[in-house]
Amino acid sequence: MSARGWAMLGIVALAVALVAGYVWLAPAPARPGGPPAAAGTGERAPSIPRLDQMPAPPFVMVRSLIADDSHGRVGVASLAAPEGPRFITPLKCERVFFAAGRGVCLTLGVDGITTVYAAEVFDATFQSRGRIPLTGVPSRARVSPDGRRAGITVFETGHSYAEHGYSTRTTIIDTTSASPIADLESFAVTREGRPFREVDFNFWGVTFARDSNRFYATLSSGDVKYLVEGDVDARTARVIGRDVECPSLSPDNTRVAYKKAYTDARGIGWTLHVRELATGSDTTLAAETRSVDDQVEWLDDAHVMYHLPSSRGADIWVVAADGGTPPRVLVPLAYSPAVVR
Repeated sequence: MSARGWAMLGIVALAVALVAGYVWLAPAPARPGGPPAAAGTGERAPSIPRLDQMPAPPFVMVRSLIADDSHGRVGVASLAAPEGPRFITPLKCERVFFAAGRGVCLTLGVDGITTVYAAEVFDATFQSRGRIPLTGVPSRARVSPDGRRAGITVFETGHSYAEHGYSTRTTIIDTTSASPIADLESFAVTREGRPFREVDFNFWGVTFARDSNRFYATLSSGDVKYLVEGDVDARTARVIGRDVECPSLSPDNTRVAYKKAYTDARGIGWTLHVRELATGSDTTLAAETRSVDDQVEWLDDAHVMYHLPSSRGADIWVVAADGGTPPRVLVPLAYSPAVVR
């Protein structure tokens, strides 16, 4: 199996196979005389939900990887103390993202001998608002800043961008009705002003602008990874760059952070970059020397965050978007971050 295959299998290995239904968010119980206990203490979350104890924005929502009953569950950590107490919910996800009162939880479960995948749409109280069956292994998820739409990518065959015959499916969904809007492969694509269509098209890594209509994504064809800008309502997209994977639009909507593939003596890997949309100028985030196989999330206009595997699972790291300062762990034992401002 290729290096990318192992990377993708590592992501899937982090997942929990059981799917939880809709739930209320509940913090870990308080220790006597102290603040709410962090997950990982061995204590169980209370059965009565306490949404009033949920951290106020800004916070980061994550898939928790602490090795206890909270493993694989959605957690919420205050950005004022991201390494501190983590509020845990019974909602279990492979990937999670949340914005403006709507979230998507990508799940993997078993029905008899069949593996089943789904996207659960949930609201600010963590109640389910609908379920959409998926056709493959969950890979990427994003919710638009206004909460109206989400972009979901799955692998339908294989587990790697590099394996022969792989196929991704990227779907835009309406979170208000929990229903699909369109598959990106149905969009009319142009390159240099001309229609562009090939049988090997694969899309992944959607990121939305503020209006939830304009988006950016990766389009792969002929071993080239293109950056496309799309219009959901018009069902169109146009190529605006190349060698861009898993773009993530900055909060000010002026830049995309992304990963770029390389091959050297270490094998296949990815470096992090930031591209100015207006000028096309590119900055390598050279302070992060390790390979980052993730769709990054912006912590703020000056920093991006991403997960890196570790011997204990994965941690969420943060690095300056100008590449000028060394990376540091932001949220330990966590995965799939979504910043709520």
